[in-house]
Amino acid sequence: MESGYVADPAAAYWSGMLGEFRNHLKIFLAGTTELSASLPGAVAAQVGDRLEDMEASVEFLQTLLVWMDTSISGGAQVISDVLEVFRRTETLVRPALPARVNLRFQALATGVRNRGAALECALAALVTELARLPPVWSSEPFSDRSPVDITVSVLPNRGTPTLQVEGNVQLAANNNGWRIALARVLLGQIGGTLEPLQGLESGHAGFTVRFRLK
Repeated sequence: MESGYVADPAAAYWSGMLGEFRNHLKIFLAGTTELSASLPGAVAAQVGDRLEDMEASVEFLQTLLVWMDTSISGGAQVISDVLEVFRRTETLVRPALPARVNLRFQALATGVRNRGAALECALAALVTELARLPPVWSSEPFSDRSPVDITVSVLPNRGTPTLQVEGNVQLAANNNGWRIALARVLLGQIGGTLEPLQGLESGHAGFTVRFRLK
């Protein structure tokens, strides 16, 4: 396996990732200020909701740190158990998912290319991108409670497996947010490519991850 990959430090996703840090820090700081002002006479239930928001923001900041570290880290390319990759992906992504998102993994016992945590971080970035979007074919106005179903799966192929991340969401054809840009960089470290999911007539949108044959 090849080794010694060095990512481009000027990649386009940096500004978006730093913006995400600022957003979550604002939530944390606003919550701290509110608690310090109201705690002596506050009802426990009111404080509990704010504390949950603060804790979720801190957990996701930790996830973003993992993404940042992975994007600039080198190391040797290896073959990872896809079941373990999916398990680590779920651990990374859970703090960022709203309660309305139902996340499922459909795995086969196979190996996939990886370098450090590049693959699981790329998958986590794609899942969180889909989780932000409104669902398709919903009869109700979009809200924080509108259900979204996201599935991460493995398609067996001769040579190398293909991964899919799909959901019942509305994904713009020209969507190229910082999460998608980050996923492309991470996948590029392990010989992977990212394509829009085909078969949109099913009402699902998402991404296909393919690995180049060597």
